[in-house]
Amino acid sequence: MDELRDNFRREIPELIRSTEMEQLKAQFQYEPKSLEWIALEEVLLELMSEEGCRDKGREFFNALGYGAYYEDKLRRSNIIIKASAIDKLGKMQCVAAVPKLVTALDSNAIEIISVTIRSLSKIGALEGLRGILERLPDLFQKSMVTRKTVETYLPSFGPGAVPMLIESVQAASDPAIKASLLEVLTQIRGVSALPLARACLQGEDPEVRARALKLIGTIAPEQEEFDWDCVVASARDPVWFVRLRAAKALGNKKYEKAIPALAELLLDEKWFVRNAAATALTRMENAPLGEFLRVLRSSDTYARGSVCEEMQKTNYVDRLIENLASPDNVVYEQSGEIIDVMCSLKFCTPFTRYIEQGDNEEIKGKIRNFLKREVEV
Repeated sequence: MDELRDNFRREIPELIRSTEMEQLKAQFQYEPKSLEWIALEEVLLELMSEEGCRDKGREFFNALGYGAYYEDKLRRSNIIIKASAIDKLGKMQCVAAVPKLVTALDSNAIEIISVTIRSLSKIGALEGLRGILERLPDLFQKSMVTRKTVETYLPSFGPGAVPMLIESVQAASDPAIKASLLEVLTQIRGVSALPLARACLQGEDPEVRARALKLIGTIAPEQEEFDWDCVVASARDPVWFVRLRAAKALGNKKYEKAIPALAELLLDEKWFVRNAAATALTRMENAPLGEFLRVLRSSDTYARGSVCEEMQKTNYVDRLIENLASPDNVVYEQSGEIIDVMCSLKFCTPFTRYIEQGDNEEIKGKIRNFLKREVEV
């Protein structure tokens, strides 16, 4: 077997690029399940991963009867044999098998459903996607595994699937289906789905709102015409994980008009949300300095520590240090007060490191004064 594989690896790549299919078919026609048949299948599957050989490899498989052979296995009742055949048809990207694979989605075996969704996604034919989408209400009722499988593999259908996915989200009555398909659209980066996502922010289901915000935060930052006020409004959503997604989306955009809303989230009841808001604000350069100070002057110990931690994690402290040489008095004074508070809360490491490694002696002197005051206190 090893010798056969080695021989095929030497011969096939060049032949598959330069030889007519009828000649290849005559040269490599073997009895199904013979050693030659198995070895050739393995080598062709290896070649399918190479861009230049994919189309020819798919054609070669069909010409040699592999597709028909595995399609015949779909009639078997043995789940292992059937699942293996479905997997092979997907790897071979056998478009002719799509109608039969779609019917396999009606199985009661979760293993069969999962491998079929995966194989249809590898083949990429929109007929297969339509078959999946039409069955989603039944598939989602059968198992939570199906939902994860859909979100993992449907993005493989690519941008051409976006119109069909949008239509399915609009038609779906099950919030779980809407949420999963919004996740798929996020992975595909379907820009045309942005109006849909915005409309979903008005929905009753929080998971749908959160997924819509994830889509917006992933895609909309690159779209200048998008109206971000709807995302700012979502920062006040009653559900914490929706507020979390809104904070992340606003941070991705660096939307300075959202600074007051994000500042409110610095005092949110959920630490996940506080951290996301702090991270979002640190992306907006000097604009949020005043809001950071408002929190750091408060009596909320946890919020103060959270802000300091995010400033350190995101390297926002480097900006604060640079601001100690700023000609803008407001920026200079606000940055200095923030550093003073951070030192008082024992977030001193970035500043002691600058004293050791920094190159601005004036800034070093100012930092030493902050640290000295802390020691005196």
